[in-house]
Amino acid sequence: MDNPKKEHSYTYWVKHDPNHPKIDCQPKKVEDPSQVQQPQTIGSQWNVSGTWEEKKVPMNEIKKSLENIIGMKIGQTKISAIESVEGEAHLYLSRGKKRMGYHLKITYALEDDGQIKYTDFTDDGDRDYVLEDVNDETVKHQIEELHDITKQYVEVFKN
Repeated sequence: MDNPKKEHSYTYWVKHDPNHPKIDCQPKKVEDPSQVQQPQTIGSQWNVSGTWEEKKVPMNEIKKSLENIIGMKIGQTKISAIESVEGEAHLYLSRGKKRMGYHLKITYALEDDGQIKYTDFTDDGDRDYVLEDVNDETVKHQIEELHDITKQYVEVFKN
């Protein structure tokens, strides 16, 4: 009894099945470059699927963005300068969506020599602030508007 020894490999069933379609895996030269589809990516070229990417946003860029708030009327006074911006900010790409993460300390100078100091301005909604030398009580009533505008100018890097 002669039993031929069968070859064992991962694709042994493909080689000997006459009904199995043959797949041509050889590379082919593209003659027309317009036929090549370039994947649309949100982040870097290497991150085609948009899984995870993190970029640090420099504080000077955030300060430059916040300078658009100078001249904004809050109460009976106006914001005259951005005295300081400290902390850190990151732009994240996660599952194809851009997100901002930040933890900042921001100091606004007011025209009447007062200050609005954000001791904790974060992406999760913390808005701890201190009003120093502010005599105008209407500033407290309009601080929510300043929160929203500050968030808008910090998160401009998402777009």
